[in-house]
Amino acid sequence: MARLLAGAWRLTPPQIDLDLTRVPALNALLVQGGAAGLVWWKLQRAGLDAASEAHALRLAYRQTALESALHQQSIRVLVGCLRAGGIEPLLVKGWSTARLYPTPGLRPYVDIDLVVPPGEGARAAVLVRDLEPASSPVAPDVLDAATWTAEWDRAGAAGDLADHPWAAIVERSRLVPLGDVPIRVLGFEDHLRLAAVHGVRHRFRRPVWLCDIGLLVETLPEAFDWTYCLSGHAHRTEQLLRSLGLAHQLLGADLQHCPGAAATVPTWLTGSVLRRWGTPLVIGPGPSILQALRHPRTLPGELYRRWPDPLDATLRRGVPLTGGSRVTAQAAEFVWRFGVLASRRWLRHGLRAARRPGWRRVAQEVDPG
Repeated sequence: MARLLAGAWRLTPPQIDLDLTRVPALNALLVQGGAAGLVWWKLQRAGLDAASEAHALRLAYRQTALESALHQQSIRVLVGCLRAGGIEPLLVKGWSTARLYPTPGLRPYVDIDLVVPPGEGARAAVLVRDLEPASSPVAPDVLDAATWTAEWDRAGAAGDLADHPWAAIVERSRLVPLGDVPIRVLGFEDHLRLAAVHGVRHRFRRPVWLCDIGLLVETLPEAFDWTYCLSGHAHRTEQLLRSLGLAHQLLGADLQHCPGAAATVPTWLTGSVLRRWGTPLVIGPGPSILQALRHPRTLPGELYRRWPDPLDATLRRGVPLTGGSRVTAQAAEFVWRFGVLASRRWLRHGLRAARRPGWRRVAQEVDPG
């Protein structure tokens, strides 16, 4: 998949270095990873879009293009509505990244994330809620800048850009046109940092997120402020640098204008991302380990299947991406998951059972006093 997507964000992407007969087997993974349109783009630019192998990818591209048109209509209406109410929203991710690709439909997105000034979240939510559904086909996620959080983590920050002051983010933001409506988006530095940290937080499950990094880093302005971009929490700065390195090593992104440290990527990190790209996404819990305990022969395989991924263990344990031992982080995460957490679940189950009348009757019969 990495070979298919190498440089796919460019106006003139490189030739596909892969036997086309292997492409259909990857279609489901490409759609799941948001990258089907980009592979179609490479085929189209190489004059291969009429090939049978490109049919499913072309359909995915057209679907994304239609959805993009609906999203753009909603964005114009939503931004206009908030401005009429005296609120200036900041659009992050989604369209603000997709618009940079060579043509609409190459980069799918689902959410419309609008960040509003501190304290304006509740009022903004009321304004957009009162809109007619027909005028805005896609409902937004309205985020108050005061609580703009993705999830709390061991790094101590509360969101992908929580370590950059809101005032600085707004000062560096830009207005870009969407038809006749100017849309406020992140400045170049905050955009790149957000894309990288967000991608790492989600383990780069979707290949398109790493394509975003390649696109952003190859379109930086000459006045790009690396000092500001790299400022903030050390963990997130490291995530930014490793994301740049991943985009370079896996997808051929050009890092000539980046800090030298960006090219360094641990081998285990590259392997972790590639394994995710090649694995279908599974929703929901898998089989209980108790089933394996009833069949001891299957226990080693079930324990191996549950051994934490190195990137997942690294982020959950809050350790740096470089230096230290991955095995130590994985072992700690394994013990936490199947020692501490499992004990908690079993304890809660026992307490709930003990509260049931039937359980108390049985207990009294066994030990009447």
